[in-house]
Amino acid sequence: MEFLRELLTELTSGDRPVLSVLFFLNIILLFLSRPIINFIAPGQDNKTKIKIAQALNLLVLALQVVDFGIRQTFASYESGYLIKLGLSLMIIYTGVFFYSASGTFTRKRFGKTREIDEKTAYIETYNSRLVNIVVLAMIVLTIIYALIQVWEANSLLETTGIIGILLVFLGFTSSIWAPDIVSGLIILNSEMLVDGDVVVIDGHPNEYIIARVTLIYAVLYDVRHNQRTLLRNTQFIQSRIDNLSRVASSDGVRQAFKYNIGYPELSEDRTAREVEFAAFRKNIGDMFTRSYEACQGNDEIKINKNKPFEWALTNAGDYALEYTMWAYLERIPNTKVTATIRRHLMGTLYKVNEAVFAASVAEGVDLSTPDLVNARLSNETPPPKSKPPKPMPTKSKPNPLAKTKPQA
Repeated sequence: MEFLRELLTELTSGDRPVLSVLFFLNIILLFLSRPIINFIAPGQDNKTKIKIAQALNLLVLALQVVDFGIRQTFASYESGYLIKLGLSLMIIYTGVFFYSASGTFTRKRFGKTREIDEKTAYIETYNSRLVNIVVLAMIVLTIIYALIQVWEANSLLETTGIIGILLVFLGFTSSIWAPDIVSGLIILNSEMLVDGDVVVIDGHPNEYIIARVTLIYAVLYDVRHNQRTLLRNTQFIQSRIDNLSRVASSDGVRQAFKYNIGYPELSEDRTAREVEFAAFRKNIGDMFTRSYEACQGNDEIKINKNKPFEWALTNAGDYALEYTMWAYLERIPNTKVTATIRRHLMGTLYKVNEAVFAASVAEGVDLSTPDLVNARLSNETPPPKSKPPKPMPTKSKPNPLAKTKPQA
């Protein structure tokens, strides 16, 4: 108790105002870190950030208490090394806090608003990202200056040495982070890839939702596998990107369905062949028309109900005819929920395919691809079977000990 009484006396005496402010500020931030972080970054999972902030506050408080105990135990200890370490951690933490707060402010001031999941969200733009980079540079310079003052490295030689080390570090690592920053600016400047868009990246078979484009990387939600994917900004724009949320017209996204239908059996007579072929084409047309009518009456199938299906013979193969049917989908909703996109996109494609199969059964059109059977007839006579060799007769030798009968 005597230790705590002396600590409280030192903090309230006013002899060390910096230590007093640092101590009580950490106690306040320890309890207010949750509402502050949730206010700065609303609508995000901030559990990890809150835990880091509270752990940092406890660490600085522990450093102050330990430093006070060392000063009470050892009279020769006056350097305050642990206090300087705690001040350095708080300076860095304050810089990160102001950068996060400035990011929220710049998005509201220079960004754009978009309705995502029926909520108004502020998304990053080229102008807001430029302001963020300028603010980041100013905060980094301020932190460096404050750390130099805390550690009393304010002589010309020490200051230039620290700045020189920092510049050398930035020069050697610029090839890692600089291209990603520039690529991020290119993405934002194009205004073709924004948060909530559903994209297909060349070389990746799945569909992705853009969660956010940060300073260095892009966070994506895998629609099919329901997982998060991380791509550096340079990798994100190096390949072709198809944005399914940005259509070229009001008809919607155009999806193709390919079906292999066997060749019809036609008669030898020309007139009969023409009639049979016309009936074959009519059955195929009725199949696609019937499937469109079935999809049009199902609200779970998200197709453009004002745009009928289109179909055409796209390939006459060796063993089957390839027919392609095109369906137009409804506009993809602005959402970051992968289940909604799966129902809207994949669910629609699967149900359209099922409707076509049901219509083919009703119209008597076989969608199975004929199999190729390799059969070979051989006229060669098999070689005669070889008979097993006959055993050679053996002559029995007379027994010299055998007695002979006397002749009569």
